Amino acid sequence: MDSNKMIPILLGIALSSTSFTKIRFIGPIGIGELLLTLTAIFLIIQLANNQKIYVSEKSIKLVSLLTTFILLAFISNLFGAFKGTIEIIDFRDTIAFLLPIVLIILVVHLPDYQEILTKAALFFYIFSQIYIYCCLLYILIIRNFLYIDFLYYYSTRFSGLSLNPNQLAMLTLTLPIISIYLMSRGKIPKYLGTLNIVAVVWVGLKIESDALILTWILSLLIYSYVLFFKTIKIKKNLKVIVNIFVLSFLISLLKIALDIFKSVSNLFDEASSQSSIRYVLWENGIKAFFTSPLIGNGTKSQSGLFAPFEGDEAHNTLIDLVSMLGLFGLVVILLLFLWAILSSRKNLYYLILLLQVFIFSNFHNVLRQPIIWFVLFFLLLNNPKQETNSSRIVTKIG
Repeated sequence: MDSNKMIPILLGIALSSTSFTKIRFIGPIGIGELLLTLTAIFLIIQLANNQKIYVSEKSIKLVSLLTTFILLAFISNLFGAFKGTIEIIDFRDTIAFLLPIVLIILVVHLPDYQEILTKAALFFYIFSQIYIYCCLLYILIIRNFLYIDFLYYYSTRFSGLSLNPNQLAMLTLTLPIISIYLMSRGKIPKYLGTLNIVAVVWVGLKIESDALILTWILSLLIYSYVLFFKTIKIKKNLKVIVNIFVLSFLISLLKIALDIFKSVSNLFDEASSQSSIRYVLWENGIKAFFTSPLIGNGTKSQSGLFAPFEGDEAHNTLIDLVSMLGLFGLVVILLLFLWAILSSRKNLYYLILLLQVFIFSNFHNVLRQPIIWFVLFFLLLNNPKQETNSSRIVTKIG
């Protein structure tokens, strides 16, 4: 079996199936985690077959940042263990961090890592769309004859094979913009891309996630605005003024949307419940952060419904991150995020993808999702010109 051909296939399917959290074997270990581990094994085999480790300036910087992040996580966990805010290792979150980090460290030492990541993204898209169509088939047809409570969250919100509907929302989040990108490049027919978008949105509405809908709406507005802006000719100074105005408007729109979700509690109980509880979790997550602002309290959810340190997510990536890893951890993630912005600044679709992750991260802790790590790594490592010319061999295996 050719490990080089299997790696992107396994990685793409593994990333998609990490959302299948209802199918787990031991603790946090499920199908996705096993496939990610298998991918890591294939990567090690490929590196051994190459007998050379390729290193570029970009890979050195990335590995340095990721190693720093792992070290910070270890220090935070050790400190949290002494405080009693975490056990020595919280396997669920630690595995969620380590698996994608270890994988990318292995991948960037292959000379064709960009090709591998691109193919993996395509297989992720294909497998995810197949899964979405299966979900839609159940929702539209099978459900009329056979109701399967297993596919729902407390018998109300559709969650598919995910324990939490927000995990399925994370999977559906990026699929529409990927469809648009592939259609724009002629990689898939427009009718197929449109059908894929309709299927994803249909399933997304059944998830009943306020964060998902808000993210789609805001990113669609920005995408439409940019396309419109390209068609008109105005002076550069005026463009700056217009952009500042639009940015201010979008920030205000986000605040208005949050207020709307909170104010309609008597009309939409589920949406209200999501919003009001989220505010409480944010507050307690911030309180947890202030108890250890520099190094955090360990890689375990530190918020709670009644007080900090109850093991609940703050449902906000920034708050969850600083409560777990402190300001030092925040600096590392911000550097990775800024790197992704700089690498993607000339590609509208990549920027929209990054924007969607950013918006959605305000409502959920996305760092425990391998899909989000992969999006971040894919974007920051994106480079139309492969770095093979600047690569050098630092060691020989065997």
